[in-house]
Amino acid sequence: MSKKVKKVGKTMVHKIKHKALSKHKSIEKHKIVNRSKSKAHNVKNVKKHLATHKLEHKKIHQRTNSTAHKNIKKVIVHKQYAKKFCPNCGGTIIDGGTLCKNCRVVDFDFKEIKLFTCNNCKSYNYKNKWKKFYNLNSILKEIVQSSVKQTVHYQNLPEEKIEELLSYKAGVHKDFTVTVSTGKENFDLPGIIDVTLCPKCSKQGTKYFEGVLQIRNATPEINDFIKNDLHKNKSRGVHVNKEVDIDGTGANVDYYYTDKKYLKVISEKLRKNFGARIKHNAQLFSIDWETSKNLYRLNVLVELPKYRKNDVIKLDEQLYKIISMDEKIHVINMKNNTKTLIPHKDSYDVLKPLEVMLIKKYPEFEILDPTTYYQARLMNPSENLEINQKIQVIIDGGEAWIVRK
Repeated sequence: MSKKVKKVGKTMVHKIKHKALSKHKSIEKHKIVNRSKSKAHNVKNVKKHLATHKLEHKKIHQRTNSTAHKNIKKVIVHKQYAKKFCPNCGGTIIDGGTLCKNCRVVDFDFKEIKLFTCNNCKSYNYKNKWKKFYNLNSILKEIVQSSVKQTVHYQNLPEEKIEELLSYKAGVHKDFTVTVSTGKENFDLPGIIDVTLCPKCSKQGTKYFEGVLQIRNATPEINDFIKNDLHKNKSRGVHVNKEVDIDGTGANVDYYYTDKKYLKVISEKLRKNFGARIKHNAQLFSIDWETSKNLYRLNVLVELPKYRKNDVIKLDEQLYKIISMDEKIHVINMKNNTKTLIPHKDSYDVLKPLEVMLIKKYPEFEILDPTTYYQARLMNPSENLEINQKIQVIIDGGEAWIVRK
C-alpha cells in the first residue's frame, strides 16, 4: 500500500509541477507578447512626441529669429542716433568722421578764400574781372576749387547765411567759414568777404556822365517809360546822375546817363514803341592820358511826334484813329472801320475831341457844335443815346464822329 501510494504521490507531484510549469510558461509568453505590444506602442508614442517636439522647436526657432531680427533693427536704428566720441580727446563728434573738429588737422594746402562782391548789381570780382552772379554758392565753389590744391567737395552754405552775405553794404569786411569734405572728414576753412562797388555802380550818385538823352515833345507816359526802364536795368550798371527839365513843363527833358552805350538801346526802344525820330551827335570832351585816345560824350536827340495814341488825324479827306505806334502808325479808318498802316509825318492834322450835346434823334442824330453853334450830323450813333446827353466827338465840317476809347 505504501509503495503504491508513494508512486501515485510522485506522479501527482510531477503532474502538478508540469501544470505549474506550463502555466508559468504561458504567463511568461503572454507577458512577452504584452511587452512587445507595449514596446511598439511606446515607439509610436515616442515618434509622435519627437515630431511634435520638432514642430514646437521650429516655431520657437522662428520666433527667436524674428525677435532677434527685430532687435537687430532696433539696435541699428539706435546706432544711428548714438553719440560718437573722439578717440583723441573724448569729445562728442557732431558730424561724420573719426575725429572731432578740434582734433582734425588740415593736411592739404590751400590759399586764403577771398570773395569780392558788389551787392548793388549782384556781381563779383574774380581774376580782376567783374562778372554777374545769380547763385552765391556756385561762385564760392569755383573760388574754393581754385584755392585748394587737393580735390575736395564743397558744401553749400545755408540760405540764411547767403541772405546775410548779400545784405552787406559797400565797405563791409567780414570773416566767414566754408565747409569742405575729403572722404568722410569735414573741414572748416576760413574765408573773407569784401563788399565794394563795381566800376559801373561807383559812378552812381556822382557828376560823372558819358552821354545825354535829349527828349523833346515828351508826355508823362514817355517819361514813366524811361524811368521804369532805368529801374529794370539798374543791375546792369545803367544810371542817370542828372535830370534837367528845360522849360518846366516835362515835355523837354535831358537825362545824363553814366553809360553811353545804353543810350542807343533806350533810343531804339522809344523809336519802336512811340515812333520817335533819332539823331546822334558825338562830342569830344577829354583825352585818356594812359592810352592817348580821345574820349567822346554821346548826345542823342529823340523827337517824339505831336500825335499820340487814340488821337484822330486827317489824311486825304479820311479820318484815322491811332491804335498804336512803332516804326509806322497803326490806325483804323473811322468811316469804313478798316485797319491800315501809315508813315510818320509832321504835317498830320490832329483833330481834338470836343464835348457836345445830342439835340436830335429823328430823322437823324444831330449834335450842336459848341464853337460855331451849327448843327452837325452824327455819323456813328448808338441806339442808347438820349436827348441832351453829353458825348465826345470829332467834328469835320458838317459831320461828327463819336470817339470811343
